[in-house]
Amino acid sequence: GNVKVNGAAYFEGPNGVKLPLKSAPANSDGKPAVYGVRPEHFTIADDGAEAEIVVVEPTGSETQVFAKLGGEQVVAVFRERHLFNPGDKVRLKPDPALVHLFDDGTGKRLNS
Repeated sequence: GNVKVNGAAYFEGPNGVKLPLKSAPANSDGKPAVYGVRPEHFTIADDGAEAEIVVVEPTGSETQVFAKLGGEQVVAVFRERHLFNPGDKVRLKPDPALVHLFDDGTGKRLNS
């Protein structure tokens, strides 16, 4: 996707999915980037991006959820109990303070 700075910084991924950024690196507006977030840094939130659940893997203390978000597969991990089923739609939001951006061409981390 691309870094966008239009008032607040955000990441625009495939199919127009908007994901939050705490801040954008200098001179990064419109720059192609890879958005990195760990599975445990997703939450369910009304203002999150819509995702469709593909697979649910209860593992005892956690539940791993494989979902399609903007056409891309993501993995989210939840410690609390949820009754998810394949095909369900949920709104996932990554914690912007824990997101990392990487240069699309070099793979190097972009610092904000």
